[in-house]
Amino acid sequence: MFNLEEDAPARRLAYLSAFLLIFVPMVQATSQLWPLQLGNIQWRFQAAGALSGVLMLPFLGMAIMALIARATDARGVSKVIGVISALTAVILAASLALFILDALQLKTIVQSRAMETFKIGSVRVGLVTTLFTVLFAILAMTAFKPPAGTVAAVRPGKKAGKQDEDVGLLIGQEFAKAD
Repeated sequence: MFNLEEDAPARRLAYLSAFLLIFVPMVQATSQLWPLQLGNIQWRFQAAGALSGVLMLPFLGMAIMALIARATDARGVSKVIGVISALTAVILAASLALFILDALQLKTIVQSRAMETFKIGSVRVGLVTTLFTVLFAILAMTAFKPPAGTVAAVRPGKKAGKQDEDVGLLIGQEFAKAD
C-alpha cells in the first residue's frame, strides 16, 4: 500500500484526517454545551451524556495518529499522543466519579415517570466513560512502548539477558533488541 515513511504527502493527509476525527466532534459537542453552567447539576448530567456520545471519533483519531507515528518511527509524536491519551484517561476517570455523584444527587429529584430514562442514561454514560477510560489508558501505554523489533539501550552496568542473541556494541554502549 503506502510507505508512510517515504510518502510525506500521504503521511500529512493521514495526520490531518486523524486530527479532524479528534477536533470536529469536540467542537460540535462544546458548541452544544455552550454556555458553560458548571454550577447547574442538570447541565453537568446532560454534558456528561453529550460528551460520552462523541468519544469514539476522538479515540479513533488518536489511535490512527499513534499508528502512523509508530509506522514512521516518529517517537516524539508518539510520546505526545501518549501524554494526551494518559491525560484524557485521568480526566475521564475523574469525570466518571463526579458523574456518579451527580447522578446519585439527581436521582432524588427525578420524577417517577422519568426514572427509567434517567437510569438507562446513567448506566450508558457510566459504561461508555469507563470503556473509553480504559481504551485511552491502553492507547497511552501503547504510544510510550517502542515498536517491536526496535533497538533499545541496556542500562550501563546491567548485562543483556542470556536469551538476547542480537546484542551488539554501538557507539560505546551496549544495545539489545527490544521485545
